[in-house]
Amino acid sequence: MHDFTDAINSYVGAIAILFTITGIVVIIYSLDDVFVDICFWVIKLTGRHKRAHPQLSEEELLTAPQHYLAVLVPAWLEAEVIFRMLDVNVIHAQKTIFFVGAYPNDPATQDEVRRAAAKYPDRVQLVIGERSGPTTKADCLNTIINAVDLFETQNDIEFAGYILHDSEDVMHPLESNLFNFLISEIDFIQIPVYSFSRGLQEFVAGVYMDEFAEFHKKDLVVREQLTGIIPCAGVAACFSRRAIKALQQAREGEVFDATALTEDYDVAFHIKKLALRAAFIANKAPYTIDVLNGSGALQRVERRIAIATRENFPSTYEAAYRQRARWILGIAFQATSKLGWGRTLSEKIFFLRDRKGILSGIVAIVAYFLTMNAVLIAFMASRSENWRIASYALLSPKLQLVFFINVMLVINRLVHRIIFTTDVYGLFQGLMAGPRIIVSNFVNFSAGLRALYIFIWRHKVLKEPLSWDKTAHTIPMPGRSDL
Repeated sequence: MHDFTDAINSYVGAIAILFTITGIVVIIYSLDDVFVDICFWVIKLTGRHKRAHPQLSEEELLTAPQHYLAVLVPAWLEAEVIFRMLDVNVIHAQKTIFFVGAYPNDPATQDEVRRAAAKYPDRVQLVIGERSGPTTKADCLNTIINAVDLFETQNDIEFAGYILHDSEDVMHPLESNLFNFLISEIDFIQIPVYSFSRGLQEFVAGVYMDEFAEFHKKDLVVREQLTGIIPCAGVAACFSRRAIKALQQAREGEVFDATALTEDYDVAFHIKKLALRAAFIANKAPYTIDVLNGSGALQRVERRIAIATRENFPSTYEAAYRQRARWILGIAFQATSKLGWGRTLSEKIFFLRDRKGILSGIVAIVAYFLTMNAVLIAFMASRSENWRIASYALLSPKLQLVFFINVMLVINRLVHRIIFTTDVYGLFQGLMAGPRIIVSNFVNFSAGLRALYIFIWRHKVLKEPLSWDKTAHTIPMPGRSDL
C-alpha cells in the first residue's frame, strides 16, 4: 500500500493557503458593500433622502399642469411585444407621446407600431432610421431624438421631458405625472426599475428581482447623496429639455455615445459634468402594477410602493449571462477608458464598485470550490488518521479569523438582500433571495468569463469591434379587466 501521507499534507496545506488568500480577497472585495450598507442606514435613519425629496401625493401629481413629454422607445425585432407595450402604457397621460424607433429592415416591428399608431393616432409616432439594424441602442435613440426635434417644429410644441423606455416595459400609471411635476426643477430623474414577480422556482429570473430591489432601494440612494451621480437605468429615466439640448451641444449633436454598449451608464456622468441636477425619486403611491403568484397576468396591487417601471428580465441562464457580459463590457471596460476613475473619493469608490464585476463572480466560484474542498477534508478527517492530522492546517488562527470575517460578510449580504427583496415582493420571495445569491454568482461567473473573452481575445487580439448583444424581450399579457 502506498503511503499518501505527504500527498495528503501537501493537498490540505495548499487548500489552506488558497483559502486564506481567497478569504482576504473576498474581504477586500466586500469593503465597498459594507461601506454602502453603513451609508444607507445612516441616510435612512437621519432622513436625509426623504428631506431632499419629500413625498408627493397622488392628488398633487394628478392635478398639476401637464407638459408635453416624449417617450423614446428603441425597437429592433420587437414585433412580438411592441404593440402590447404601447397599448398598456399609452393611456396614462394625455400629453405623453411615444416615439418608437424602428429599422428599415425590420418591417414586422414597423407594422406593429403602425397598428398602435392607428389605434392612438395622436399618441404614437413611428420613427424609421436610415441605417439597417441592428446598430446600437444609443444610435437608435439619437435617431428618435432627431425625429422629436422635427415633430416639435412641424407641430409648434415643445417637449419638457424625454423619457427612456424599452419595448417590454410596463409603466406605472403615475410615472408621467411624476416626471411632469419634477422636470422643471430636475434635469435628470431616475425612478426605480423592478422585475415583475416571478415564480419561486424561477431562480434565474428571481435573481433580477433581488438585485434590482436592493440596487434601486439602497445603492442609488447612497450614490445620489455621496456623489450626485445617478447611473441611468436606460428605462424609467427622464431628461429635461435643458439636459437634452446641453448634451446635444456638448457632444456634437448626439445625446448618446453611439459606440457605447451601456449608453445609459455613460450619459449619467456627462449630466454631472455639465452641472445639471440629477435625482433618484422613489415616490410612493397607493397602487402599482405587478404580476401576482406567477400568473403572468397584469393586475393592480393596492399597496403603497414606489412609482416604478416593471419588466420581465431574462429567465434563462444563457440569456442572463450574455446580458450581464454586455453590461460588464460597457461599464468595466469601455467606461474605464472613457470616464477614468473620477475626481472625489466617493466617485472612485463607486467606479471601483461598478468595475469589480469583472472578477466578482470568478472570486465567488473559487470560494465555493474551496469550501467544498474544506467539507471534503472534514469528511475524510472523520474516517482517517492521516486526514485528521493534515486537517489541522485548516485550524490555524489566521485562517480561522479570515473564515469568521467571511462568514459575517456573507450573513450581512444575505440579510440586506432579504430585507430589500421582502420590502418589494413579500416575505416568501425575500427568503428565496438567500439561495438565489448562489445562482447570481454563477451567472456573474459566466458573464465575467464571456466579457474577458470578448474584450481580450475578440476585441484586442482579433481587432473585432465591440458589438451590441441584444436581449430578447417579453411582456406579460394584461388581464381582461385589471388595466
